[in-house]
Amino acid sequence: MEDERWREMLVAEMQRQGSVHENAIARAFLAVERHRFIPDVPLAQAYADRAISIKSTDGETLASISQPSMLARMLELAAIEPANRVLEIGTGSGYNAALIAILAGAGGLVVSLEVEGDLAERARATLEASGYGGVCVVCADGYEGYPQHAPYDRIIVSARANDVAAAWWDQLRDGGRLVVPLDIAVGGEYAVGFVRDGSVLRSVGTVHCLFLPLRGEQSAVTAERVFLRSKSERYATHPRGVQGIVAVKTQDASPELLERADVVVAQPQTTFALTWD
Repeated sequence: MEDERWREMLVAEMQRQGSVHENAIARAFLAVERHRFIPDVPLAQAYADRAISIKSTDGETLASISQPSMLARMLELAAIEPANRVLEIGTGSGYNAALIAILAGAGGLVVSLEVEGDLAERARATLEASGYGGVCVVCADGYEGYPQHAPYDRIIVSARANDVAAAWWDQLRDGGRLVVPLDIAVGGEYAVGFVRDGSVLRSVGTVHCLFLPLRGEQSAVTAERVFLRSKSERYATHPRGVQGIVAVKTQDASPELLERADVVVAQPQTTFALTWD
């Protein structure tokens, strides 16, 4: 089939460029028919390694189907295992939810939240028609999570945030992973993979990224405070790459965080301690 050949070429290109290392993730991309989630797009474009707008208003893109290579990198950070309970924030087209469903397997649970009602309905129908009817698509504010099936082994956020929402803290089990594109105020935007260690989130990897903002009741709430270990960091217009991030609830943050980090960014819910390469 022609679409199968396009999927094979996409996966081969992602492996060549180093976006895909795990065989399980390669198999997922080979299995999920991306063109079904963007039916009005020609096959050559549907399987190009780029994001495609799926909803816009007055020329502004509100939602997109993400670039496959970026999804692959985030899925590798998530390290989804069979039978995992996974919460996705930002369903969009439903394509990533299908990939997650394959990785979690028949014994897993995938809940995907989408704030736009029309997108949630369309994604639910496409997933059902494509054989992924087990994915639970809910029209809801992603910042609130979905406590009905918590705690989750993995939480994957498919839109840019500047904080870790209180609900995500509450609904991620100890030892679980959170993957979220973060605008961390200094150094740019990174998709960060965190592992929860009690009351602390510790990064296990970061990838430069560019995502649309997460929409919801808390999307306009930002009150960041930036603390620098050295004055020279204040004038670093091109900071080095992020080596690691430690995150704690802001209510639990202590001055010792700054002693072990180059920069500390305090948001209303979460305080992030960053070290540079």
